[in-house]
Amino acid sequence: MRPSAATAFELVLACAVAASVGAGPADGNEPSSPAPQATASPTPPPAPAPEVTAGLPIKFGASLTIRDDTIDVADQTDLQVDDQTSALRARYRLWLEYRDAGSLVNAALRFGSAQNPNPTASFIRMGNAFRTESFGLDQFYLTVRPFKKREMLALTAGKMPLPFWRGEKGPFRSQLVWDNDISPVGTAGRLGFTLHTDAKGRTVRIENAGGYFVMEDVPQVRFTGLVGKTFLLADQVHVQAPHVGVAVALYSFEDLNAGLRSPGFTPGEGAFLLPGTPAFLMRSGLQVTNSNVNYGPGAVGFIQDRFRIFNAIGQVDTGVHLKWLGQTQVFALADFVHNSSVDRDRRGYALTGGLFGGGWKGSLHPYELHFTWADVDRDGTLAAFANGDLGAGTDYKGWEVGGNYRVSRNLLLAITYFAFDGAPRKDSFVKRLFLDVTWDF
Repeated sequence: MRPSAATAFELVLACAVAASVGAGPADGNEPSSPAPQATASPTPPPAPAPEVTAGLPIKFGASLTIRDDTIDVADQTDLQVDDQTSALRARYRLWLEYRDAGSLVNAALRFGSAQNPNPTASFIRMGNAFRTESFGLDQFYLTVRPFKKREMLALTAGKMPLPFWRGEKGPFRSQLVWDNDISPVGTAGRLGFTLHTDAKGRTVRIENAGGYFVMEDVPQVRFTGLVGKTFLLADQVHVQAPHVGVAVALYSFEDLNAGLRSPGFTPGEGAFLLPGTPAFLMRSGLQVTNSNVNYGPGAVGFIQDRFRIFNAIGQVDTGVHLKWLGQTQVFALADFVHNSSVDRDRRGYALTGGLFGGGWKGSLHPYELHFTWADVDRDGTLAAFANGDLGAGTDYKGWEVGGNYRVSRNLLLAITYFAFDGAPRKDSFVKRLFLDVTWDF
């Protein structure tokens, strides 16, 4: 049977293809036919934007304390007439801080309530239902630690926490010279060395803290009286060992009478008729229990224009094994001041004993109890910055007892009772009770 034309064509085409595949070029060169062109790669998609992160261990925190404050004043110079007041007060704070043990720079900002102009009064009275409350920048500071061993040297500038040691174990801090709410403005430095480390990792360390702080700056304006800066030069040496801490300090307050203006009359020349003004740190609203001199109507100043105050403070502590109290530490603290710039009413001391302990693993949460007795003369220290609760400055003797308990990690309950003979002349009996509820994180 004869094949069809289509079948014959298919056979011829198959033979031709087989011949072209099986036989290469006779000279071994590549085929002369042009190589196929490469296909262009598609354009890659744009890279995603990098994730933006701070990269810093910045901590945000806040606290709110509601206080019931009851004061009972019995004026012993006025036939024991009692004057009792009760008020609800509040303190609220917000802060941002960058703290890193290995970082060159640490810094913080803190905003808080305040009862101006008294720097020791951070609790504001509740009851302004139709008005806003004062709220301002409470702390702002920058700390630089230039050495590889960061704990060796720290330099701080701004409005900072108190750089002076006032006790260490537990939450209690002595307030004989400095109220807990004081945040001085200026520059400070801390130089420290570790002298010994035992097998348990406990250290013996010596530190020196000093600084320059501006208490008040009265502008150089004509007819304003004494002008310039009321400032503090301070230095404290602190030695800390296991269960023992000791510190000595010298505080030099200069130009205390800045702001004082006295009216005057010079026969044959004329009179200075502007009203007198007291030194700034003797003005209403501050704790003004220091001795004073009257330079004319409305013009009150300090007995001396400078206070040179020596301060010594020591603390001991030890652990006690009381199962029902958890891991408990007992401590005792003594604080002493002496003002060498005045001739009388120039000393003060405070003695404190207490315990603290508890934890989150047992049934008893963190707690603290303390008792303090203090006797402070009028010029033992600068009243404007001293304890704002027990004695309200200087010129008092009496005691306080207090404690607090952590119900949870964010809820603290506290109670404190004060009984003292206050200014003037340690002759006005005062009883005061604080009931505090604090929420913080």
